[in-house]
Amino acid sequence: MGKSSETQRGVKRTTLTLLVIIFLLFIWYLVSDRVTPYTASARVKAYVVAVVPDVSGYVEKVPVKKNQLIEPGETLLQIEQKRFEIAVEEAEAALELAGQGVGADTAAISTAVANLAAAQAKLDEARMQGTRIFQLEKEELIAKAQADEARRVIKTSEALVDAAEAELERAEQQRGRAESEKNPRMRAALAALQKARLDLERTTIRSPGKGFIGGLKIDEGAYINSGQPAMSFITVEDIWVEAYMTENQLSLMDKGDKVELAFDAYPGRIFSGKVKSSAVGVSTGKKVDFGDLSTVEKKQGWLRAPQRFPVIIYLPDYIHDLQGSGGIRLNSQANVIVYTGDNYFWNKLAKFWIRLVSWLSYAY
Repeated sequence: MGKSSETQRGVKRTTLTLLVIIFLLFIWYLVSDRVTPYTASARVKAYVVAVVPDVSGYVEKVPVKKNQLIEPGETLLQIEQKRFEIAVEEAEAALELAGQGVGADTAAISTAVANLAAAQAKLDEARMQGTRIFQLEKEELIAKAQADEARRVIKTSEALVDAAEAELERAEQQRGRAESEKNPRMRAALAALQKARLDLERTTIRSPGKGFIGGLKIDEGAYINSGQPAMSFITVEDIWVEAYMTENQLSLMDKGDKVELAFDAYPGRIFSGKVKSSAVGVSTGKKVDFGDLSTVEKKQGWLRAPQRFPVIIYLPDYIHDLQGSGGIRLNSQANVIVYTGDNYFWNKLAKFWIRLVSWLSYAY
């Protein structure tokens, strides 16, 4: 009888201990989910740019390969240039014929138009690259120095266009601008030559920055249409992490909060970052046509799946070195924990947890 009583007391102690542990874990979950929000649903993100030609033609050369690291300005695609060169010669001949009608010397004008087309192409490329960089600067995802460099490149390109336009204007003045402006044939010939020169420039597609070739959809000898994607370009200069948090986890989170990350690619290592922003809304995936009634989402059971929102996490410059070594890739997975304040006890528990998770990533 005494032995049975001792066994019952042992069972009660074990049960009570388990209940206390479960209760403490529940309290930890409730508090930490707001004070030190954690998610295992986070991915590395970067801009994926579709490489699209502005002119149509046969592909003469594709000097890049899938997953190849590309430097800024490197040639990605070369469209056969012969017919574009012929178009330039035809436009030059048309300009010369038009110039003969007004007694103009068109050699200087032809050179000026070529220089203007080249300068305009470089300016278009600089503005396209700058638009992306300025947006990242606005979101504080890149250093200000990088945006300043983009502004300098755009200003330099604009200056080159202004100089080319001035050169063309001087050539026209030497020929007798007033007379040519009254001649529609001369103006049409000038416009045709400028377009032909610009089309020739655009047969060579160059890298907008440093990055990797993603999907490669074209090969040498194929015909590609203007506006048809030829490949994708993954930038390595603008990288961030999107952590998907529930609405409860966002309650105390603020811009600038310290973040610690554990990447699956680097088990046992902890990296730092900070919160940059969180989404103000997400799509529910439901589309309602005009005139239709809204569809009410049906839920089964008494628990519902929480809605998650992406939180943008800024990563310091070290991320570029990691990505360059092949460890961090587009959509690489990560575990993320955010410290919403100076909560010594809860922060210590959170630090222990993220480090434990980091070591556990050796197993998968």
